[in-house]
Amino acid sequence: MNLNEKNLEEYDEIFDFIVSNHPDWEKLITDGHVKVKTNQDKVQFIHIEQITQKFNLRITDISYSDYYGIFFGIEKLETI
Repeated sequence: MNLNEKNLEEYDEIFDFIVSNHPDWEKLITDGHVKVKTNQDKVQFIHIEQITQKFNLRITDISYSDYYGIFFGIEKLETI
């Protein structure tokens, strides 16, 4: 899924919530995919689960870098 500006705006509420609850986490867009950059070497799953359930998201991928921390991709699920 490649994001256009309108699709990206749909994530604003999610990142407002993330910044309020995890001020050191950041939005990252790579190759048209939305990711969360944590700057941490470990994250409790409960924090990620809270965000995915509240905003009807799924985790698309998770990666780690010694320098940058943990990244996880998110994607909005279709509402029925």
